[in-house]
Amino acid sequence: MNNDSSEVHIPFKNDTEDKIFSICDVEIEEFTEYITHIKGIQEVLHKRYLSHDYSDLNIDHAYLLENGEIIHIEHHTHITPNLMRRNFQYETALHAATKKLIHPFIFNTGPVPDFSIEYASPTSFYNPTWVNTQQFEQSVKLNNIRYKIENNHKVNVFDVIDIIWMPKYRSNQQTENIIMELIRIYKNIIIDEKLHETLRKCLVLWSGKLLTKENNIKKAIRGLKMSKKEINEIESDIVIARIDGMICRAEQAGMEKGIKEGIEKGIKEGMNEGIEKGIKEGMEKGMNEGKLETARNMMKKGFAVKDIAEITGISEKNILNIK
Repeated sequence: MNNDSSEVHIPFKNDTEDKIFSICDVEIEEFTEYITHIKGIQEVLHKRYLSHDYSDLNIDHAYLLENGEIIHIEHHTHITPNLMRRNFQYETALHAATKKLIHPFIFNTGPVPDFSIEYASPTSFYNPTWVNTQQFEQSVKLNNIRYKIENNHKVNVFDVIDIIWMPKYRSNQQTENIIMELIRIYKNIIIDEKLHETLRKCLVLWSGKLLTKENNIKKAIRGLKMSKKEINEIESDIVIARIDGMICRAEQAGMEKGIKEGIEKGIKEGMNEGIEKGIKEGMEKGMNEGKLETARNMMKKGFAVKDIAEITGISEKNILNIK
């Protein structure tokens, strides 16, 4: 992006992984089965199934099964107790509106949480089925797909979903190298044209978020066969994905620095409680520093203050005071 005097406007804030999840959900019929291992979906439930009392809730995905029961899926890139409580609200809202049995699922593409149940009361609790992408070994999935392609075996829709979400699988490899490998696979894979285009859309977004080397970005554009017209048509999506990746990297670097400082401070203050407090304070400080660094970089590139505030969560007043 050129650093000129004109401001670059971002139409809205959007999480790249949420967008990829929505693409899979809308365009791949088998995606729900991939998450739940349940067949027999009759229809997608819409907002009309919820009563007016719950109109402020924004449920991700709910599906009516042939047996009359309901699957409820929420996608998260991070897990907090507050999110779990909100999910519990969704489940109770669905049950109140439909009077049907609800099967809740969480498709988690972030770090694996250290809890799985959030109690709502002594007699009621929310106990979803977890699907953590970190539970899948990237190398195993990748080798399986390579073997199929090299030996002219049929690649099925579930293999394609694996390719789409492979950047979030457990791995020791650098993410940037994985993205380039997935683009090479895209070029050689033989699948249905519509599914091929869905895979392409997702790899474009992953490339925008996770590729940092200009040489790899150029290779990705060639490998995904993106014309100038296509790049212009989805420019806002790519820009948002680039910003999303920039924020994640800045926050991660800030958190690592903050945790280290927090541990050192905690040790000085006294053993376990001090260390735990230090880590918590260090993470919060690191995340804030990461957001500030992102805001500085966005200002240098000419982004509007309003957009920087929306994306980073920093007030416009504080952004104007950043040096």
